[in-house]
Amino acid sequence: MDKRTSEDYYKESKRIREEVMQQADSLIGNPLRFTITNGITMDVEITKSDLKTIVSKASRDNKFNAIKNALAKDIPGFLKKSEYIGWRTVKEGKHEESAYFAYFDRDLGVRTILAMRKMKNHGPYKPYAIIDKFSFEATIGELKKGTPL
Repeated sequence: MDKRTSEDYYKESKRIREEVMQQADSLIGNPLRFTITNGITMDVEITKSDLKTIVSKASRDNKFNAIKNALAKDIPGFLKKSEYIGWRTVKEGKHEESAYFAYFDRDLGVRTILAMRKMKNHGPYKPYAIIDKFSFEATIGELKKGTPL
């Protein structure tokens, strides 16, 4: 049985966040670019700013934060092993630079959802957040199946 405390997970989350940020430094001026097909075909670009955004979004659950930060270390691996569950339009007045969001689900004992945003004007997909199922269900609104616009 797991005897770690919330404080233990908080410390682990911070430690992994630092590892992600060190990894992200290598992306300065040299973003990671790749194409992947998993439900939809995406040309993906990952920058330091994208990784910083993901690890900076904290939930109230320190254990989930540690898991989320660990997953941020390998976004391509997350996408390869996840299931595309759909997309939604951008909420009015938010994320003006984004055309829509696509969502990928992975269950690792805890359900994790990766939100990928499609940039406007034929831009790439960029990772935006890794969220738990409760946050996802509370904020998703109308999720559309199939290929985005």
